[in-house]
Amino acid sequence: MTLDKSPQWGFLEIIMVYLGIIFSSIVYAMWGDEIAEILVNLRLPDNDFTMFIIAFLIQFFFTVILVYFFTVVTNKATAREIGFVVASGDDFLRYGVGGGILLLTIVFIMSIPIGYLNPQLEPQLYEEMLRSLTDDSTLFWLIITGVVLAPLSEEMFYRGMIYPVFRRYLSLPWAMAVSGIIFGLAHFDLWRALPLAVGGAGLCYIYEKTRSILVTAVAHGVWNLIMTLMVIYSINALV
Repeated sequence: MTLDKSPQWGFLEIIMVYLGIIFSSIVYAMWGDEIAEILVNLRLPDNDFTMFIIAFLIQFFFTVILVYFFTVVTNKATAREIGFVVASGDDFLRYGVGGGILLLTIVFIMSIPIGYLNPQLEPQLYEEMLRSLTDDSTLFWLIITGVVLAPLSEEMFYRGMIYPVFRRYLSLPWAMAVSGIIFGLAHFDLWRALPLAVGGAGLCYIYEKTRSILVTAVAHGVWNLIMTLMVIYSINALV
């Protein structure tokens, strides 16, 4: 199974989504306090963790809405064309669960020499939040954002929207490589950009094989879940 090489959207729409995501930071600055008050009423703590959740939720909704707008609304694409395809159970198990485990393994191995080259490398923000957990409720919200919502929005954008555009102009390996590099650089972490780029390229391969961002979202979520459990385990081991 191969992807349609001619999506109805192009680079302009991708740039517009990126600009919209940047604009979401302005929204966060304008209404962050009001949203924080709502989340505190939901018994989330009034601290950096709550502000992290607010920033994430704003970016999540902007990403999902903008991808939908610039593909389905303005270019008359179908949900299927951006990857909302229900795959087989075998695909979910093989490429979703198995692919997620494999990608995490590859990224983890590639990250080992980075730790030696830069032993003082700061953890990513998500890991910082995990290491600052104070109760189970905050862990629940963090897992929902990192394991469920983030994979869904990122797969909609990077695999569902961006990858098919490069697939139109480039050969399969180059389309995967370039899309992976964009995914790696988008995390604004130059030290981890290469492992993340490889992981992103791997997710493109899964998308190419299954044509479903639901499967890539599972793989992405499994990757993030195992990483989350590894961080939690390392915290408990130090207690």
